Amino acid sequence: MNKRSPSGHRCGEWHPKAALTAEQVSAMREDYATGRFSIRSVAAKYKCGASTARDIISYATRVAG
Repeated sequence: MNKRSPSGHRCGEWHPKAALTAEQVSAMREDYATGRFSIRSVAAKYKCGASTARDIISYATRVAG
């Protein structure tokens, strides 16, 4: 996996402010895809905000994660 975006910025878990690992991001998406978890419950499980969970699940952020 590339640790830098095309513009040269760090991305994903390699960004200094990243709070979630690539494994956690994948697990969040898998949990939500099962249909048993809402975005809010996924956010609570992984200790992040609902908007962060929504953006990760919808691939708005952490596209390669």
